[in-house]
Amino acid sequence: MSGVAIYADTYTILAAGIQSSMHALEDIDHCILCTREQELFEQLKTKQFSILIVTLNEPQIGEKQYGFIKQVKIQFCEIRIVAIAPRISKDVVFQTIKNGASGFLSADATVQELTEAVYTIRGGYEYFSSSITSLLVNNYVEAMRNQADTQDNPTARLGKREIEILTLWGNGHTNVEIAEHLFISVRTVESHKNHIMQKLGTRTTVDLLKFAIRNNIISI
Repeated sequence: MSGVAIYADTYTILAAGIQSSMHALEDIDHCILCTREQELFEQLKTKQFSILIVTLNEPQIGEKQYGFIKQVKIQFCEIRIVAIAPRISKDVVFQTIKNGASGFLSADATVQELTEAVYTIRGGYEYFSSSITSLLVNNYVEAMRNQADTQDNPTARLGKREIEILTLWGNGHTNVEIAEHLFISVRTVESHKNHIMQKLGTRTTVDLLKFAIRNNIISI
C-alpha cells in the first residue's frame, strides 16, 4: 500500500497543509494525520503506510522528539520517516538522521520539495530540501578544503544525458525545470537521477552533490 501518515503533537496550519498536499497526489492511496502517539502507532500496525512525516515542533527540539523517531524505527523498521522542522542546524539535522529519519525538510520547503521527498524516499533513497542540503554541503566543502581528496574520478560511469541532468540539478534547478530545459518528462528526470545514484553508489542527495563538487561537475 502507498500510504502516508503524518504526526504532529498539535494540529497546526503546517500539518494541515502537508496533509492537503498529500491528498492532492494521485498515486498516494491514503493519508492520515495523527496528533496522539497511541493513535499513530495503532494506525502504523495496519501496515498500510510506507512513509511517516513527522513535524518537529518548537520551542525545544530535543531528545524527546529524537526518541520518538527512534521508537518508530524500532517498532516499524520498514517505515520511512521524513522530518520537518521550523529551524535547521547541523545538530538537529544530524540527530534526526542518526535516530532513523530518511529525509529532512525545513518548514519553508516548497510543496514541490515535499512531493519530491515523498517519491524519492518511497523509492528507497534519502532526501533533503535545498536549505538542508546547502547546510550539509557547506559543512562538507569546509572539511574538503582542509583535507586533500585522493579518490579516483568516476565520472566515466555516467552518460552524457546523466551528466547534463546532474549539472542542472546541482546548480539548483528543480526536476520540472530540468524536464523543460531538456524536453523530457519529469518522470524521466526522476528515473535518470535514480540511475545516477545507483551507478555512483550514493543514497542521499547530499552525497550526490558531494560527488558533483568533487568532480568539478558543478562549481562552488
